[in-house]
Amino acid sequence: MALSCLLLGAAATEETIFRQVKIDVFDQDWPGVLRGCEEILARFPSGPSAPQAAFYRADALAHLPGREGEALAAYRRFLSDHAKETVLVEEAWSNTFRLACEQKGHTAADCAALLRQGLRSGSAYVSTLAAIRAADVEDGDLRRAAMPILRKACGTETDPEIRSHALLAILKIDPKQVPSSEGPKASATPRPTGGKGPTLIRMTVYDKDTGRYDLKINLPIAFARLLLESLGEEQRRELRQEARQKGIDLDDIFQAIEKAGAGKLLEFEDEKGRVEIWIE
Repeated sequence: MALSCLLLGAAATEETIFRQVKIDVFDQDWPGVLRGCEEILARFPSGPSAPQAAFYRADALAHLPGREGEALAAYRRFLSDHAKETVLVEEAWSNTFRLACEQKGHTAADCAALLRQGLRSGSAYVSTLAAIRAADVEDGDLRRAAMPILRKACGTETDPEIRSHALLAILKIDPKQVPSSEGPKASATPRPTGGKGPTLIRMTVYDKDTGRYDLKINLPIAFARLLLESLGEEQRRELRQEARQKGIDLDDIFQAIEKAGAGKLLEFEDEKGRVEIWIE
């Protein structure tokens, strides 16, 4: 019986092994995924499932505690060996950015170097992901290099989630560069002649106990408008309904801000602190 099992195992085809790998991926059995992928790569290095096996091997390592460094190296090797696997390549880049910029054991320099490489990618998806990540690093040159990619993504990206992330990244780097939006609602009410309408909402929260500001926010009105427009129709409908229950008409809120003009919008103070919101 033992000999029969051994012979059956030895005769397992590439297709059979890879089928089990996909089952293990679905079950999130990462040790099983790793074993199956390494067997495929060892026995069938040029087989049709080799590119996917190389990717899933890196994915399995990324899910195994303490093996993140090996995972990053495996993803890099996959990107080098299988550049034509477009969908998997994009996912591999996303995972390398996460590993290099979020996991312990990797320096800010490692993250920045990888993001620079990503910004130069011929894939708009990869370069946009790198640009979004660049908004969270301290490297000023890298943040500036990301800005043109982020602005382009705001104008061309069709995925609302990616577009929203790009807008947030611009806000982190330089709020003044948030692109304006000229939608139907915005053009329906012309701005007052002879002057420029309000462009910025400022908010501060001051803590009297500590004697400092707990929160300072400068939110471009154009950015807030774009965020609302980037939502899907169903999401906007649900948001409008919820706001209406609280006495807020989202369709008129930006027109109301423009009509109100610059100045303090709200001020609240108690014994613990003070909240101020004003428009510029």
